[in-house]
Amino acid sequence: MVAQAVRRRLLKAALLLAALAGGRAAAQETTFLSGEELGERLRGLLVWIAADDVGEHGFGLIVGADAQRLWILTARHVVVRTGMRGSGEAEQPSAHIRLRLCGAGAATLQAHAWPAWDPRGTDLALLTAPRPAQLQLDLRALAAQPAGVGEPVWLLGSNDECSLVPARGQVRASADDNHDLRIDFAGVRGGSSGGPVLSGRGVVGLMKSAEDLTTTVHDIADVQQRVQATAGALWQLEPTRNIPPGDPQATQVDLAETLNSYLLVLNNVWMLLQQPTVARPTLTDYVARYNVALRRFLRAREAHDGSLARHWPQPVLPAWRALREQLWSVHLHFWRIDSQMAAIYTAQRTSPELRAQLAERAPELQRLEQDTAQFLRLLAKEP
Repeated sequence: MVAQAVRRRLLKAALLLAALAGGRAAAQETTFLSGEELGERLRGLLVWIAADDVGEHGFGLIVGADAQRLWILTARHVVVRTGMRGSGEAEQPSAHIRLRLCGAGAATLQAHAWPAWDPRGTDLALLTAPRPAQLQLDLRALAAQPAGVGEPVWLLGSNDECSLVPARGQVRASADDNHDLRIDFAGVRGGSSGGPVLSGRGVVGLMKSAEDLTTTVHDIADVQQRVQATAGALWQLEPTRNIPPGDPQATQVDLAETLNSYLLVLNNVWMLLQQPTVARPTLTDYVARYNVALRRFLRAREAHDGSLARHWPQPVLPAWRALREQLWSVHLHFWRIDSQMAAIYTAQRTSPELRAQLAERAPELQRLEQDTAQFLRLLAKEP
């Protein structure tokens, strides 16, 4: 009866933790990369573009793919020569667009304008190109929220270099009625048109033009709407689910996900070892998952003390310190039965003594569940 009660309580706690963590239990967990680290990850979606017959070059962003082709967004003036305003000169679309995938080291590809694309007066173009065999794409690229004034940003691709521009910029003005952001960039050289601009949370827009130190960037939310409204085109970019490490939200999300992960695997391992018969593949899987969750806890154990002290009310940091010692104590009890795991693995059975030993830990597990839920309620309050 005690074992069944603890099992129900742990399952209830796991569901509660998933809710407090924003329902992330079944989803890909959040990353906490810096803007520079995120830019390196997103380089796999960056494309170098040259339109030799119109004398332009720049960059583009892969926004979708199927088994045969890629869809790439870039600045329209990279692939279409336009005359001076009022000159009456006819536009000249490029007939020889070359692409190079920055993250794949592939040979040059031939690209074409997507026929259903309507720029509707914007400096945007949608291209398509053959998809190389075996190309893998990480489509987690979008910022989950618009870039705010003063927020630091970075540019991917400049002067034929498939890399992050070393100097970071800063948002001067958020998107206006024309869906243009104004961003102050230092150190941006030529050939950056069409390159993605990202904050620490993901891509916020595409580079269109530069005037002295200030650039114009087309808001990525409007780009998404236009592609999704285009017949036959694919938009597959998803939120990065990245939070820069200096953001207080990184503390809240990392601790919530860490505790959520640990309680879930603790629940699984505890219930498994309460069974007389233990299948070898299941034991191997559960122990591996437990070790992953434990390593994440060890990384987060003291990483957020400074943030909790600066941004949360005074009781929160002491509550975290007490909870992490409690969690570590629970882990040590599991560690003490590690010497029996080889025998369990070989025989695929647990002993009555082990099951009784684990049952004695029921009150401790109940306290961990209660204290974790209480701490997460404290943590979820606005810092």
